[in-house]
Formats: sequence, structure tokens, C-alpha cells
Amino acid sequence: MTSDIPAFPPIQDALGALLAGRDWTTTPLGHPDRWPAVVRSTLATWLDSPQPMCMAWGADLRFFFNAAYAPMLGARVGSAMGQPFREVWPDVWADIEPIVERALAGVGSRFDEMPLTMTRNGYPEETWWTFTYQPLRDEEARVVGMLCTTTDVTAQVLGRRQAMRERERQQRLLQQMPGFVAVTTGPGHVFAYVNDAFRRIAGERDFIGGTVRDVFPELASQGFYEMIDAVYATGRPNVVRSHPLRLSGDAQDRYIDLLCQPTFDETGAIHGLFCGGYEVTEGVTATAGLRRLNETLEQRVEERTADLMRAQDALRQSQKLEAVGQLTGGIAHDFNNLLTVIGSSVELMRRHDVSEARRHRYMDAIADTVRRASRLTAQLLAFARRQPLRPEVFDVTSQVKSVAELIRPLVGARIEIRIEGIASGCLAKADINQFGTALMNLAVNARDAMDGEGRLTLRVAGVDALPPAPGHVGAAGRYVAVTVADTGTGIAPGQLGAVFEPFYTTKGVGKGTGLGLSQVHGFAQQSGGDVRVASELGAGAAFTLYLPRASGVVPPAMSGDAAPDPASSPGAGTSVLVVEDDQAVGRFSTEVLHDLGYRTTWATDAAQALALLAEDNLRFDLVFSDVIMPGMDGVEFARRVRERYPGLPVVLTSGYSTALVEQGSRGFELVQKPYSVEALSRVLRQAMATRAAAG
Repeated sequence: MTSDIPAFPPIQDALGALLAGRDWTTTPLGHPDRWPAVVRSTLATWLDSPQPMCMAWGADLRFFFNAAYAPMLGARVGSAMGQPFREVWPDVWADIEPIVERALAGVGSRFDEMPLTMTRNGYPEETWWTFTYQPLRDEEARVVGMLCTTTDVTAQVLGRRQAMRERERQQRLLQQMPGFVAVTTGPGHVFAYVNDAFRRIAGERDFIGGTVRDVFPELASQGFYEMIDAVYATGRPNVVRSHPLRLSGDAQDRYIDLLCQPTFDETGAIHGLFCGGYEVTEGVTATAGLRRLNETLEQRVEERTADLMRAQDALRQSQKLEAVGQLTGGIAHDFNNLLTVIGSSVELMRRHDVSEARRHRYMDAIADTVRRASRLTAQLLAFARRQPLRPEVFDVTSQVKSVAELIRPLVGARIEIRIEGIASGCLAKADINQFGTALMNLAVNARDAMDGEGRLTLRVAGVDALPPAPGHVGAAGRYVAVTVADTGTGIAPGQLGAVFEPFYTTKGVGKGTGLGLSQVHGFAQQSGGDVRVASELGAGAAFTLYLPRASGVVPPAMSGDAAPDPASSPGAGTSVLVVEDDQAVGRFSTEVLHDLGYRTTWATDAAQALALLAEDNLRFDLVFSDVIMPGMDGVEFARRVRERYPGLPVVLTSGYSTALVEQGSRGFELVQKPYSVEALSRVLRQAMATRAAAG
């Protein structure tokens, strides 16, 4: 039997060499020649297995692992081979010891996605594992140790949780819509989601999991089934106005304005339907009553006028439906594209045979997609005039010249950039970053209109009035006018009135989100200005951004010596009080700050943070707080910290907050979510530098 055992230890890779080079006579296991045949045979068999595996045997369960298992050990990999099993995993021993005991007693175990909190790289982290423990028996069926086959499924578990949070976030958005919303899947129209407005209209029924025909059997003869079947079959949206429906229990018809449009999966196939709208029964009833009054009661002018106003309100509500449909469809299209990239990359990264180079490419694709999603939400907020702006006085001419240098590589060498008619001394008070973004959006549109070849002209001038435009009256006032003109194809007269609408674009499919000009329009109006466009087909287009002029002087920029590059400077032991109610974000923030050299204390709400400061505010050098939290929001919390501890800097962070939109950041530093590690480090160092300068 001994001659049939493979040569041991096999030197096939670094782990084989490690086994062969170690002096095992210094351990209780003794020389490998005296190890049990089943141990040597097992090691020789699975050392080069692609499945992560480990083994423990001997009186103190000495630990062995193959190359596929090595990444799971993290920083322990260099010292784990041959160590007692409980010394390799002391932090999870209490959880796995009963499983080990069962294996040594001859009983195998399997666990799927078992949670374990372990320290592999110097800090505790939550992990999840799918694994089996089984006894290792010799030729006489005696248990001499145990075998483990395992898979680290942490990424999959966290991915599912993130996807679930994203679905919940999307449902919260739909829940907040003023009209009713329903989402169905498949040709049978199975309800996947309905909001509260839908339930108020239809009554309490067993929606989720049921088909439209099962949930609403009373609609069988009212043409509703046929309408949604046609949308699913043809893929063409359908908008119906004042559609009559008779639900069970209703004494008379009710009327709805309805948008029904198909939804698509990542392959482009129809996946289901999105239906939304408003009940307009009151408006239809009022309109019918108005007709009767016109026929029989001309003398009742006051009543007729009141009814007419109600009818007009109902009409305006129905007109909002198309805008809601266009906005929803655009958001769904663009975000589904982004989620497709993220989902596909994660799925490919889960494969065991993916190379490290390809894994990095997938990670880069995810990071780039997150940045694109961030830009998309920023453009949506700009269009809706809900972005938190940070206005400051700046020299418009100087900024236009700086942005022009950034535009040159963006538009390409075949486009000539001219800067002419530049006025000096034109100051404006606005968000300088959003101003740069607006100019970049206008330049990109101009480049596409010229098909990469032509002339782009930038002009700055001071004007004393805002010129009128179709649908807009002029206004007297001192403005700075920044014009971006191109020699492209121009815009048809019938399209000029729609160019600033969200998701409206004249570009081909996949060549634009339709939000660039919406950002420009939203930024201009939120800053107290406006934007105008002049164009004719074949003669190019000129967009002019008007911002209110400011008086005074431009604040001096901070010296580079006083503010070193924060991205290259660690926290150096600075103590930060982190205030964040979201567990995942709070864990991520503290880990990032640890990596940057900061010491952190984490509070989950403003009340807890104020209590920690009351105990000993001198232990903290800086406070880093979310804005949207249960109870006291971050802006109010920061205000109280400034009142009680004037020398303690506060940095706020938020993806979106009505408090920031309505009140601003009240002079506090702000990091916009999603933020990069570099951006976070830069703002924290800026806050500390400001504190140091103030003494």
C-alpha cells in the first residue's frame, strides 16, 4: 500500500515548496515519512485543486491549505501552514469549534452563507461562507482529522443586500409620486409593485403575485385587458385620457388618465409594464356638469366659472402625465443601462476562472459606472433646481478661459476654439463648479452638432437686461452673459422650445442622456439667472448663459503652502467623530478614515453624537456628519456643534437633502455623495487647515 502513495511532499508551487522546506520534526507531527498515508495522499491530491480546501489533523489539529484557499487567509497566510487550527482562526473559534467537534466525532456538516466576523487584514470585517466539514479517516476508518471545502461568498451576500437596498430605494421614489403607479411582469401581467395611491383607488386586494385578470375580474368586459395586452405585444406605449372604469362596489363609472408603457430586460426583450396616472373623475364630472349648465343654466355664471376652474385643474393634472412618463422612462432607461454594467461585471467577477486582469477591468467598469450614475443624479437635481449650490464670487472671464483649456482636448483637434469679445471685471456669484459643468455641457453639445469639426466661440459680456424669449418676458438687471456658439447643423425652429426638457435629445440612440441642457437651465435659474438659445438650420447655434453680476472683489485663493494636497497626506492620528445612521455607509466611512490614518468614533444619530461631545469634546479634532438622519438632521446638528464648540470643525455629507436646497450648508464644508476617497480626504484636510489657520 505504501508504494501506491504519491511522492510527498509534492513540490508543484510555492505551497508545495513551503511544505517541503519546513522542518516538521520540530512539531508534534514529526517527519512527513511517518505521517499517516491518508494524510499524505490527501495533501498530494488537493494541493493544486482550484477549489479552496483545508485540512487539520494531529493531536492539536495542525492546519494545512491549498493555493486556492490562500487568499481567504489575508495577512495570516505567511504563518498559517502547520499551525494549530484554533490559533489560525482564534477570532471565529467560538463559532466553528462545535462544527470541528462534530467532524472529529465522525459527523460531517454543511453550511450555506454562514456569517462570521473575523480579522484577516488587521481589522474586524463581516464575512459569509459556504463550506463543509467532514471527518478524515485512515485505512481502518478511524477519524484522524478533518477536511474542509469552502467558498467565501461575502461579495455575493453584500451584492444581494445592495441590490435589495436599491430596489427599496426605487420603490420609495415611486411611493412618493403623486399619482398611482403599478408595475407588472410577464405576458400575464403579474403585479410586482403598487403604491399607496393605487391601493386607495382600487381598494385593498391581494395585488402582489396576482395577475391583473385575477385581481380585477370586473374589468373583463371593459376593454382594459385588451389595452394592456396590446402594449405588451407591440412594445408601444399607450396614453389614454378620461378612460371609464367600473370597479366592483362602485355605483357609477370612475375615470382615469393612464400611461402604460413596456419595460425591458438587459437583452432588450419586453419584461413587463409600467402603468401610472391619476384619477380624474372629479374633473370629468365637472366638465359634464359644465356642459349641462351651458345648455340650461346660462344665468348661473358664478357656478359655471367655479366648475370650469375645477375642470382646468383636472386638465393640468392630465397634462402632467406625459411629463411624468417621459421622465420615468428616461430615468429607467439610463439607470437600467448603468445597473446592467454593474450587474454583469459582478456576475462575471464571481466566476472562479476569471483572470486577475479581467477582474480589474470589471472593477474599473463598476467604478466608472458609479461615476456616471452620480453625474446623472446631479443633472436631475440641477434640472429640478434641487441641487445644493455653494455660491461664491468669481471672475467669469478668468473662469471661462480656464474652462476653455479643459475643453480643448474634449472637443478634438479639428475644432477651432475662439475666445473673443471677452469683457474684463465681470464678477458673478454662483457655484463655480456647476458653472464649469454648464460650460462643458454646452461645449460637448456644440462638438456633437459640428460632428467633431468646425469653430467653437466663447464670449463674455456685461449686460443690463435679460432679453425676452418665447414664453419668457425680459427683465431689467445687471447680468454677465456667457455665450457658447458653434458652426454646426443648427436646431429646427420647432425643436427650440423643447431643448431644455429632461431626456430630450436630437442625438442618436446611446449618444446622450438628454440632461446636459437641463443641467444648464436648472443651474441658471437656481442661480437667479436664465439661459437663451438662438439658432437656424445649417447656421449653427448660440447658447447664452445669464448670471446676476456681483460687486466687490474675488476672495484670494488659499496658498499652496497653507493647504497641502490632502489626497497625499494621511490623517496622522486626527480624531474624527463620524455621525451616520446607515450601517453600511457608516462602516465604510470609518474604514476609509482608518485607511487614511484617522482615529474614529461612530455615532448613529445626532443625539448620541451630542452626548459624546458633552462627555469630552476635546478628544475630537473634527466632526463628519450625514445630513439626512432620523430625529435631528445634520444641518441642525452642525449648527448646535458650532454654537457649543466654536473651534470644532464640522464637515457635512449628503446625496440629496431638502434642508441643503432650502437653507444651504450654513457655511459648513460639504462632501457630496457618492464621494471618492480623494475628495473626502481633501475636504477633511481643508477643514483642519482652516481650523489651524484660525488658531
